[in-house]
Amino acid sequence: MSLTSDFRQAVHMVRGLAGLMRRPCTPETARALFRRRIAMREQLFLQVVSETIWQNPRSPYHHLLAWAGWTPDSLADAVHKTGLDATLVSLRDSGVYLSHGEFKERKPIRRGARELDWKDISTENPGILPTFETRTGGTRSQGDRVPATFTYLADQRAPTWCLTVEAIGGGQWPAIIWMPREAGFLWWLTLAHMHRATLRWFSMTDLTIVRSPRLHQLMYRFGQVIGMAHGLRLPFIEHVPLTGAAGVYEAVVHARARYGGCTIVTSPSGATRLAGLAAQKGENLERMVFVVGGEPLTPGKHAEITRIGGRVGVRYNITEIGAIGGACGHPDEVDDVHLIADSFALIPYQRAQGDGESAEGFMLTTLLATSPMILLNLDSDDFGRVRVRRCGCLWDELGFHTHLSGIRSFSKLTGEGVTVLGTECVRILEEVLPREFGGRSIDYQLLEVEDEGHLTRLHLVVSPSVGVLDEQQLLTRFVQELRSPSAGGRPAPPMWRQAETIKVVRHEPVTTASGKLLPFHTLAFSQRKNEHASEV
Repeated sequence: MSLTSDFRQAVHMVRGLAGLMRRPCTPETARALFRRRIAMREQLFLQVVSETIWQNPRSPYHHLLAWAGWTPDSLADAVHKTGLDATLVSLRDSGVYLSHGEFKERKPIRRGARELDWKDISTENPGILPTFETRTGGTRSQGDRVPATFTYLADQRAPTWCLTVEAIGGGQWPAIIWMPREAGFLWWLTLAHMHRATLRWFSMTDLTIVRSPRLHQLMYRFGQVIGMAHGLRLPFIEHVPLTGAAGVYEAVVHARARYGGCTIVTSPSGATRLAGLAAQKGENLERMVFVVGGEPLTPGKHAEITRIGGRVGVRYNITEIGAIGGACGHPDEVDDVHLIADSFALIPYQRAQGDGESAEGFMLTTLLATSPMILLNLDSDDFGRVRVRRCGCLWDELGFHTHLSGIRSFSKLTGEGVTVLGTECVRILEEVLPREFGGRSIDYQLLEVEDEGHLTRLHLVVSPSVGVLDEQQLLTRFVQELRSPSAGGRPAPPMWRQAETIKVVRHEPVTTASGKLLPFHTLAFSQRKNEHASEV
């Protein structure tokens, strides 16, 4: 990149940062924005399709719609007659969708005898000039680069996160961030746009392994200077891994003592570690509100956080397209979120698995013309429970009545060719084993690894902090519980019926490259194997 290009990009970035600080997102402005957009979802959809698909031959959907015989008039007519969701189902049934493999792995898009190659197409919004880039979490890789803009952050992410914090009672307190670097960076910017005091910014990921992009470093510095002009103190990033929770806990307790409470933006594993420290010290998490994401909030983690006074709500986010779900203020399940229906449409579908089971997958469609990525019936690779109910919380009052819960990933819960639907393994790892053998919900992990012969093996990982235990008894109990009636009457997968096919290993559960701690994790890909070979 030339010096001239660098200079222009820097100027563009400074202007964007100044705009974020100058026009803050408040709960009042967010409410007004959501009310307006929820009332015009169909118009938003047709506008996006008109501007970014029909007029854009590089969009894969331009071709898929034509192959299926759709025209602008027939699409608009279907939306007006049957509604948006019914139209999206008709589009999917006629072949207008992208599978997860087509989207993430850039597999050729084939419908009948026709084929599209990704070198000729793109899902990026042709009307958007990216201001900066971020990365996906990279559970199975180093993550993909994702175009991002200050406009979309202000238009979609910030309003959603602003009201998420409000809905769960953390809107009045300053924030502390403890997330993987990329996710933390977006929160750092968003909280600045909200004019919310951010006391500390901790990164779970090592800052020396992958250096922060130069543009991000400039944003840190210019953002702090511009923030000072608006009375904001924006902190520098500090590396604190999951094992360094004591330092974060000290900062959180100090914030509560000084300001009366604290909002902590972290992962479920991070929140659980802080809860464990509080319990060890005989203290509590009262007046501490956790906004968690990046991995599932399970009943085991939720119980550990809330039993000593903490409050926790989930944010459901997909890096490529934004904030999909905001925490429900009156949840009936631990990870209950409201679909952000002004920005996305979601249609469920039954996705079959290799073991003969199926689950209700999510297909997502972007509705905002400011989205850097335009998607129409994208298989998100996630599944869960989709319901419409009136809960009476802030989101419900604004017209967001669709709830999502039990959200999991198909691929991230797949090992040895068997998909663990209903996450029964998670219940055993986080509740049964800690109860019977000691330790916490984050001390056990089912890890898929690839051995020297490229055969897939399973390791039942147990943290050394659990202490001495009978490994054979632990293994027998694990397999026994899989086969019990509490597992929904479904027998354990064939290879798990014999305890000797699983090996107990004693080390700390393995985090992903982005700092996530998943109860069911795979190292069967070369990147993961190379990074953690010494650990397993």
